[in-house]
Amino acid sequence: MAEEKKKILIHTADGDHVVAVGEHKPKQTFGAMPVKDYVAAVADPDGLPQAGSVGAVVSALAAAMGSLAVRALRSDDASLQKTAEELRQMTDYMVFQIDEELRAREPLDRRRVEENVTRTDLDSALRVASDIPNEIVYIMCRCIELMKEVVDKGDDLTACSALAAVHLSMAAIRCMQAELLSYAKIMDDDVFGYTIVREAELNLADHQELVDGLVEELTRRLKRAKK
Repeated sequence: MAEEKKKILIHTADGDHVVAVGEHKPKQTFGAMPVKDYVAAVADPDGLPQAGSVGAVVSALAAAMGSLAVRALRSDDASLQKTAEELRQMTDYMVFQIDEELRAREPLDRRRVEENVTRTDLDSALRVASDIPNEIVYIMCRCIELMKEVVDKGDDLTACSALAAVHLSMAAIRCMQAELLSYAKIMDDDVFGYTIVREAELNLADHQELVDGLVEELTRRLKRAKK
């Protein structure tokens, strides 16, 4: 019997896509690890998780906190329910990417230790590895956008969760930018290297005003009123 794959809808730079999330993962499934084991793997210089995988973990937490911010409203509003569902599916997708990012980086890891590897082969592996980091940057910008739905709603649980979602989204974006910079540095194709770094910078720049506004308003809501 063929494996039945879970399908989720994810909002990406290329539009909305239904993504099949199966169980085929690398030999070590870091997404299913206890937190303490994953953290130990990250700190291990010979371990597999690096900035990209860590960024996927932080992205999952960002989306989960955003989901909590919306669900804490316990609203029957159709628009808010749609937002909550998008954030739930975003959370699932980011958990899936914890291991997918590692799988996308496998060709690059192999090329780096091969003797007589060609620049063409190395650049090809770098292109594959760079896809997920830039996608996650875009999706985290979307997570930030969704926090507009709750910026003026609910109690402190919603405000705190939304503020955490914004900060975590930014942290995930920074992780991905670090990963992309490391890839661009060793690319022979300078134009492509510049493009993958610049694309992430532009996505962030387009959302910086929104980030600043959300942080200011949510922080204001959480501050104790002056006596």
